[in-house]
Amino acid sequence: MELGVVTTVTTSHQAFTGEPRPPDDGGGGASEAVLARLASSPIDPLARQWVAAALHEDGDNALAACAQGEPPPVPEPVRAQEAPQGQVRYSYLSRIEVQGFRGIGRPTALEFPPAPGLTVIVGRNGSGKSSFAEAAEAALTGRNLRWDAMPTAWRDGWRNLHYDERTEVTLDLMLSGDAVPTRVTRTWAGDSVRSARGSVEWPGGGTTTLRGLGWDDELVRYRPFLSYDELGRTITGRAAELYDTITTILGLTDLADAERRLARTCDKLAKQRDRPNRILGQLVDRLRESGDPRATRAVELLTATSIDLEQLASIASDTGPADPERQVVLRRLRRLAVPERSVLTDVVNELRGAAMELAMTAGTKGDRARGIVDLLRQATEHQQRHPTETDCPTCGANQAFGPGWAAKAKAQIAALEPVAATASAAYERAEAARDQARFLMAPMPSWLPPDSELGQVWAQWEAGTHLTDLGELADHIENVGRRLRSTAVAARKEAGARLEDPTDGWGDLAEQLSEWVDDARASMRAAEALRPAEQALWWLTEQAREIRASRLSPLAAYAEQVWHLLRQERRIDLEALRLVGRGTQRRVAVDVTVDGAEGDANSPGLLSQGEFQALALSICLPRTMVSGNPFGFLVIDDPVQAMDTETVEGLASVLAEVGRHRQIIVFTHDTRLPDALRRLGLPATIRAIQRDAMSNVQVADYGY
Repeated sequence: MELGVVTTVTTSHQAFTGEPRPPDDGGGGASEAVLARLASSPIDPLARQWVAAALHEDGDNALAACAQGEPPPVPEPVRAQEAPQGQVRYSYLSRIEVQGFRGIGRPTALEFPPAPGLTVIVGRNGSGKSSFAEAAEAALTGRNLRWDAMPTAWRDGWRNLHYDERTEVTLDLMLSGDAVPTRVTRTWAGDSVRSARGSVEWPGGGTTTLRGLGWDDELVRYRPFLSYDELGRTITGRAAELYDTITTILGLTDLADAERRLARTCDKLAKQRDRPNRILGQLVDRLRESGDPRATRAVELLTATSIDLEQLASIASDTGPADPERQVVLRRLRRLAVPERSVLTDVVNELRGAAMELAMTAGTKGDRARGIVDLLRQATEHQQRHPTETDCPTCGANQAFGPGWAAKAKAQIAALEPVAATASAAYERAEAARDQARFLMAPMPSWLPPDSELGQVWAQWEAGTHLTDLGELADHIENVGRRLRSTAVAARKEAGARLEDPTDGWGDLAEQLSEWVDDARASMRAAEALRPAEQALWWLTEQAREIRASRLSPLAAYAEQVWHLLRQERRIDLEALRLVGRGTQRRVAVDVTVDGAEGDANSPGLLSQGEFQALALSICLPRTMVSGNPFGFLVIDDPVQAMDTETVEGLASVLAEVGRHRQIIVFTHDTRLPDALRRLGLPATIRAIQRDAMSNVQVADYGY
């Protein structure tokens, strides 16, 4: 992201007035809008094919077809039809219950009115407030952005130290039109934070997995959680992160991908077009250093006004030796690579270590449990594929798959999996060791004579891929691998000696000349393809810029309104948010002016840390108001840090205003926020949270 400085313009300082139009998610992808414009565009038909190819769902292959002069696998673009817009069904949080998670021990619940409004949970550091926020995020998404940036040792300390009976988070979500909440539960059974299993209980009593909510894309696009870490990354993080977040929210991802894809193809074609000219001088210099008459003739052709590629190709094909194919084999032999000795040793050690571990598990309870688990899983899969069959397909037992069998089998699998864990790990290690070994034993190169000494050893080496016994594999790699390496080293040395200047260096020059001729021919094709491709990129870039500006405008306006409330009396203006650049250069430009000053001397570096925090809130908070967002709630963790009292008052006004339209839940340690809400007479539910030394958490009404 780039913080730019522009001249201050006149804008209204009355934020959230007149019920401004909410930010729009665009109603989906932007490709249809571009295809509709393309249908009536006057651009060249070939350029039109390039645009359609870039927008194709298999855009890379479609663009590759265009580059080869083939029609792209896309239909003629048609004018997009407006899809009917259904009523968004909002979800609101009514309850969070947490036990055994992070700073919360015994079961503790927070309850909220499941409707728009502002709720503030106040507690000192270590009181468990962030544990609630992180638990809610983990329950719905299975992860936490704050955890992702932490060391492994920190992530492994997620389970509460004072309560080991159960680690579980339950969310009650009230969906519009429902009288009973939908319950989302995530339970951790293993030692890893990623060992959780989630379930959803519908109001009608049915259950499903978390995927049954149908929110996989929405949780990424509109993520209803905003932490202090995310606010910090908004300003100081990678430039592309915020760009990708906003384009996803606005339904611009497909358009951004198409633009990057087409730009990348144009860049590749341009490099392909320019490559012969770029390396021509070096090639001519090398040819002039040779005394071979073929090199002299090649220089004459390369420095002529018009280069005859056919004659150059004929000269390059005259490599001189009596056996050209043998010369090719020798050159390849000289560059042949085989596994290093250290790599062979590592793989052998791993195979033998895996074999030892596998032997130690043989006949144990874990090994037996693993076998039973595998058998039950296969039986379960068979029963699911053939639900009407009740007899055992192997022994013929009647009614083997009777009522309730599947549930009993799943229960038995769940009970046996912990017992089988060690044995399963041993088998997984063994299979991974086999994969490493088989990866080493690459097929013999097609150009290598099979009757040569190296060819015969390589055939023995390659035959080891059929071995499954770990010990036999280890012996094979140790013995045959050593012979393969020594034979290959000797073959390389012999090839180098036989290639010692048989044609006074012409062989290498001829190869370079042939490659240059191929590049020159490819350059001509690339130049022909690049003309319509560049026209297509120019047209697509213009359309993308207009569509981005149109879709970003309401969200940017909301951001400006939020900033005007947060900035209070400061003379710092947020002028605009802009999506600029593409590819690795994509970023969100945030234009600010300080004290109304113009020119490069006015720098965003003059903003304090608290002002940066407020600016980040201005950018992030409006995403909850996007019209297609199904989440009627937003959980914010610690947004007050580094803000002064005036900014906190502005934040109170912003949160209360957004709370008129969405359910806003704020966790904070800073008592200035609830005090400001009361002092300003703003509507909010304020609760206090405390935690004792044994991780018992209590929630009560907030008081002075």
